[in-house]
Amino acid sequence: MISIWLTPAKEDSAYLQEIVNALAFEYQAPVFYPHCTLYSPTDLEGYELDKILEKAGKKIGSLYVTMNKLDHTINIWKTVFIELEKSLELSNLQHNLVSLIPEPKPYDFLPHISLIYKKMTAEQQEEIIHNLAVRNSYKMDRIVAMKTGPDVKHWEKIAEVRFHA
Repeated sequence: MISIWLTPAKEDSAYLQEIVNALAFEYQAPVFYPHCTLYSPTDLEGYELDKILEKAGKKIGSLYVTMNKLDHTINIWKTVFIELEKSLELSNLQHNLVSLIPEPKPYDFLPHISLIYKKMTAEQQEEIIHNLAVRNSYKMDRIVAMKTGPDVKHWEKIAEVRFHA
């Protein structure tokens, strides 16, 4: 299964990675790269993904995303996350990307950056949120195609395109 992500620029990626790493260590959860999923799943081949990512990122400089709030769900992929504002720029990028995918499956785009993947009680999740202070805005500068699946340890990058800032 392939997922297509919007990923943070170097400085913001390092900042978010520290949070992910600290939570993973504290709660024995997997470590993963901070990202906002634009579309998933697809089973396109690498060469097709390269072309799609290149076209999707072509007219875009760096994109800034803004936090709406910290939240949590019972869905393991949204255990505790930064809910992002669905800005026109972000929505347009996601829509343009999906329009380039042959026969895309319906995808409910709820932009967010997950901070931990783990089954937890609502109390644990609320405690994390209560004790967490995060930046309000993040610079995103690339689209990445990742081979994903149930085991985070086996995720791997297949293609990456930096925005033409």
